[in-house]
Amino acid sequence: MAVHKNYGYISDNAGNILCVNLNTMKPVWHYWNHDDTDATPLVDIEDGIPYVYTGCEVDRQGNTGKSYFVKLHGLTGELIWEDTIACRRLHMGSEKTLDGGMYCSPLLGGGDCEGMIFSNFCINTTAVRGYFTAFDKSDGRILYQTKTKQYCWSSPVAFYNDKNEMFIFTADTSGNVYVIKGKTGEIVATQRVGSNFESSPVIIDNKIVLGSRGNKIYKISLQ
Repeated sequence: MAVHKNYGYISDNAGNILCVNLNTMKPVWHYWNHDDTDATPLVDIEDGIPYVYTGCEVDRQGNTGKSYFVKLHGLTGELIWEDTIACRRLHMGSEKTLDGGMYCSPLLGGGDCEGMIFSNFCINTTAVRGYFTAFDKSDGRILYQTKTKQYCWSSPVAFYNDKNEMFIFTADTSGNVYVIKGKTGEIVATQRVGSNFESSPVIIDNKIVLGSRGNKIYKISLQ
């Protein structure tokens, strides 16, 4: 759940996004966003008004579909903008499948990336399986897409240098970690560290703590 004052914002596996008044536990508004949503929504305040950002997977849509990334008015549920990215389900063997789309929580831009918002998408094409994507916060248009070696479920996190330039750390499901320049999408550094990363990283000063599905917790130093 994401929270602003007494409003809580939640999503579910059917595509529902719900705003709940936490004082009364009554629903305030509902928005249907097409498909399964796993990650926590992002709430950002503009001129005193909360706005909610979230995106969905390609699950109930079938083998192919779109990830719907939306910005909603946090008080009314009104759709401010919507952008879509074509994604598909990845079949691995006779039974195992991996859904495409957006699994992570979006990341709000700051510093030299003010007015931008970022997210990972599982594209699942045969050539490139993931994109780190930057959007314009005001209208939702795509500013750039950076290919990742494997699709990313983990949420991106930000850190800043002494020039207030924003850099982004993210990790993929093959154990690769990335440092990306937020303004341009340039991959500054990448390295395979461990196994499948699904959880959100935590930044402490110039250190990153990241848990993996490979039963290990990593502490990484940024120089």
